[in-house]
Amino acid sequence: MKDKAPTRTRKDIAKNVADQLSLSMQEADIVVDAVLTSVRDTLMSADPEIRLEVRDFGVFEVKMTKAKPRARNPKTGEMVYVPPRRKTHFKPGKLLRSFLTTPLGLEAKARLIERELQERGTTPITQTEEELVVR
Repeated sequence: MKDKAPTRTRKDIAKNVADQLSLSMQEADIVVDAVLTSVRDTLMSADPEIRLEVRDFGVFEVKMTKAKPRARNPKTGEMVYVPPRRKTHFKPGKLLRSFLTTPLGLEAKARLIERELQERGTTPITQTEEELVVR
């Protein structure tokens, strides 16, 4: 089975909020739920497009896609018309973007290599830190 990256949930966010603001888990859960519901409702109010900018975090956008009058169904090969629709897009803010573009440390590289080897069905090879840096 493919080893997936760890998933974080709404409860994890609520726990972080509870710890940061010295709230109970129930109070933090109410706050997190209200914020996420507000973001969802704002994005759903797009008629047809909207931009939600959260300073120091990023920008959520609902954008229109073009109609595709000559798309092909991959199963049947039949030509079909795909109407225009809306899609969501997230652009991270400066702080988040700079974090995501920072090169990975040795431990993170080792985890990625181990995950790739597991996907291929091979056993991990023991390597020294210097060998990992070369990759």
